Amino acid sequence: MLAPSSFRKSILYHFKGMKLKVNRRKQSVAVAENFPHRQRRSVNVLFKYMYRDASNYKQHGEVVFSNHTFLGLDEIENQIRAYLSESEYFIARQVHLEERFFDALYDDDHPWHEFERVEVTTLVPFDPQNWSEFKHRRDITEFIAELNKAHQAGWDEMNVRLDVKGLLQQHKNELERQAGKRP
Repeated sequence: MLAPSSFRKSILYHFKGMKLKVNRRKQSVAVAENFPHRQRRSVNVLFKYMYRDASNYKQHGEVVFSNHTFLGLDEIENQIRAYLSESEYFIARQVHLEERFFDALYDDDHPWHEFERVEVTTLVPFDPQNWSEFKHRRDITEFIAELNKAHQAGWDEMNVRLDVKGLLQQHKNELERQAGKRP
């Protein structure tokens, strides 16, 4: 049985031809703007990346980091891009992200993943590769520090999944063989 006020609302909406729909996303933004003390809650960062093979087939990946230092998205993106190769590419395993390679390998495959973007999210932190290795959910500042460390050490193209590493080693051996044949 419906409560009287619920009944009246449903009739009112039915009568006007309107649907009862609440846009919670807009409502939560409005609440945060009207009540600044609510903005202090931790907002997480969604890191989006992908693997694109030479044939332009794509495999996407996402990780959600906490943001306890409340860094802005522009600052986060600038710091990330500063440590990537050509401001875009990285080796996923070297920074403890899930490698998004395809199951079937082809001669034109490579070890590089691409940074797409970062977004603000209220999703809970989700960092499966790091969790399985270290049982720790990272903050965005920790991830940026790992990018810096990998950048300083140099991106290691052989630090990848074993089958991809084998393919890269075959390419390297072929290049060395061809270089040896030249006069």
